[in-house]
Amino acid sequence: MSESKTTASTQTVVIGWIGVLLVRLIVPVWIIYGAAQKATGGTPKSLPRSILDASGKLGITDHFFLLASLVSIEFLFVAFMLFSPKLAKRAGIVMLGTFLVVLCVEMFGYGNFESCGCFGEKSLSPMAMFAIDFALLLGIIFVPKKRSNREQNHGVLRLILVLAFTAVTSYVTFTTVMGHKPSESTNIGDKTSTPLPASWYPQNIGDWIDKPVDDIALFGWVKEWPIAIDEGKQYVIFYSLTCDHCEALLWEHFEFPTIPTTLVAIPQSTDGFNYDGAFDNPCLDCQKTELRIGTDWIIGSPLVVALENGIVKCATENEEYEAPACLIH
Repeated sequence: MSESKTTASTQTVVIGWIGVLLVRLIVPVWIIYGAAQKATGGTPKSLPRSILDASGKLGITDHFFLLASLVSIEFLFVAFMLFSPKLAKRAGIVMLGTFLVVLCVEMFGYGNFESCGCFGEKSLSPMAMFAIDFALLLGIIFVPKKRSNREQNHGVLRLILVLAFTAVTSYVTFTTVMGHKPSESTNIGDKTSTPLPASWYPQNIGDWIDKPVDDIALFGWVKEWPIAIDEGKQYVIFYSLTCDHCEALLWEHFEFPTIPTTLVAIPQSTDGFNYDGAFDNPCLDCQKTELRIGTDWIIGSPLVVALENGIVKCATENEEYEAPACLIH
């Protein structure tokens, strides 16, 4: 009987330490890694669409400030997990639960099953991230954490550590992210053109319908139009040089276009284009131009716009090549 009690006691201790490692080490390191990747990447492209849409409705237009703020909040919760044993478990549950809600919205609300931006631009799929976050959340909830009598002590010291950790990481985060934000002097470019924003995200594309292209800011940021786009039926396709969906759409429907088509290349970063991995463009008869360099373009490509005499008749992001919505003949 004594031996069985000893075994049970040992198992309890082991499980307790596993619970401590989950809450105080594994989950914080997991969150720190993702937050650090987003901060060092410094691009609002890593923000989920749901967050960008929600912030837009709240009037937040500075996407770099938004990114820095959200990453700093992640570090705040990490601080509680590292330095506040009493609140560590709750902080982990809140943080992982929030991640899971956002991932669900991205997958089932926005149909995004490719990249969640959780680790910056080079991220796992939302489904993979959901599986990992969900497993960690279950571990925090159901694996009991070893309790210590010292958890109630040193309350003031722990608060100081939380505040210090948050202050330092927030300062580094804001400095790093805002350092990637293009300054006004570098993104104005051609003085005859409309000044560029630091970042641009297409909200309410449905409002473009029946509007002339001259009233849509994005068309004013194209470097140079090779043909007049206010005559007859035309397509304008904003695409990325390394976009698989763009390549599939062009091969399927624009190898031999019957309607004048202009392809507008989207710079991958504020520094310009990365031609490594660029696909071979099958549309030899398409006119080609590009968006101006200096803005962090957050555009779901391909963005297809159907025009008639310069009026938008249809516009859609992430156009599907199998059943395109904006190919109006």
